[in-house]
Amino acid sequence: MNYRAAIALGSNLGDRLAIMRAAVDDLERLGSLEAISSLYETAPVGGPEQGPFLNAVVVLDTDLEPSALLAALQSIESRHGRVRTERWGPRTLDLDLVVVEDDGTTVVSDDPRLVLPHPRAVERRFVLEPLAEVWPEAPVTERSSAAEALEGVADQEVEVLGADWIRPRWRLARVLVSIQILLFLVHAGALLLDFRFPTPGRWQTWVGLAAVTLGAVLVGWAVGSLGPALSPHPEPRPGTMLVQRGPYAHLRHPIYAGLALAALGTAISIRSWIALTTGVVLAAFLAVKARYEESRLRVSVPGYAAYQRRVPGRMIYVPKAPD
Repeated sequence: MNYRAAIALGSNLGDRLAIMRAAVDDLERLGSLEAISSLYETAPVGGPEQGPFLNAVVVLDTDLEPSALLAALQSIESRHGRVRTERWGPRTLDLDLVVVEDDGTTVVSDDPRLVLPHPRAVERRFVLEPLAEVWPEAPVTERSSAAEALEGVADQEVEVLGADWIRPRWRLARVLVSIQILLFLVHAGALLLDFRFPTPGRWQTWVGLAAVTLGAVLVGWAVGSLGPALSPHPEPRPGTMLVQRGPYAHLRHPIYAGLALAALGTAISIRSWIALTTGVVLAAFLAVKARYEESRLRVSVPGYAAYQRRVPGRMIYVPKAPD
């Protein structure tokens, strides 16, 4: 394959993530995908008022010469509903040819239909940052690489959503749910093995029952607030929307917090070191699962990254710092 091309992807209409994923599949049919950047979210630059973009850059090795590659990119855009009615307007899919090398030599073109390197790439952090991530030496001008040009747009804001965004990870999600169920069963077995009735008047009884009650209330409140969005899987289902009502206005994972409180509270109330150990293991696993789930929510759920900033506490309430 003679040509190496950097292609910038963007979408701010429809199911943005699904469109971006499908576009990557389409690009793979044009050659060999050598690198795929992290997924970014950025505010629109220029044009009418519109929603934020998802952005990424891929590096493609291909036999298609630049003009033929451009035609192929425009065909992919059309298949995904791109309509060119307004300059810098909202779009389902935008595929820009940023840089092309021919056997290591930079392709330069002044043809109005295809200017290479892309003339506005050096002005846009949402292009340069993902490009510098996957191809830092990419020659975006005669005198500067992507990594060097990135310093000039450091004042522009972009949000890195995550690196692992190309495919849903349902197999790992099912494994994590299976481990969670197993740990609950182990904890239940430990409670039965070392069970004794809580003793009235002991501090352990009051602390334990208070934790169980608070945990149960938190879980019930959170389940009711989620409604049809409720799922045990850490991989968000297609179309999952951000929930900010109820306990989610104060805590990002109230169900996990409530389950951990209930597990620890039951062990404390019956004064079982065995059950307390299994409860700690379960709580630690829920914290790990919550952290992983958030990495998937950032990629899949619009607005989740901003929600993380508004609500600092994952499983423990943390007051928001004053602006």
